[in-house]
Amino acid sequence: MKRLDKRIEAAKEQVNTIEKTLSGVLKPIHPPTDVMQRLKNRIGSLEPHHIAKRLTNWELWIIAVGSVMSVAMVILTIARAIYYFFMRRKRTTA
Repeated sequence: MKRLDKRIEAAKEQVNTIEKTLSGVLKPIHPPTDVMQRLKNRIGSLEPHHIAKRLTNWELWIIAVGSVMSVAMVILTIARAIYYFFMRRKRTTA
């Protein structure tokens, strides 16, 4: 029982030593104020209403129609591939 108590005490001392070392090393770092100000300016210029002003109505429609057409073509291509795969299988078995 004494061996176990000695090991536990030794482990607690090691943990305390490690915690003291880490508490000195792991302290919060505050960035310089000029870096924070530049970040705030960059993020602030990307507000949603600025982005919405850049896209006019016709540009949005071109993007939307192009996206729908692309998705439709992908779906049709996959459907045709599946159709021909199963039709070929039926012809060979008949």
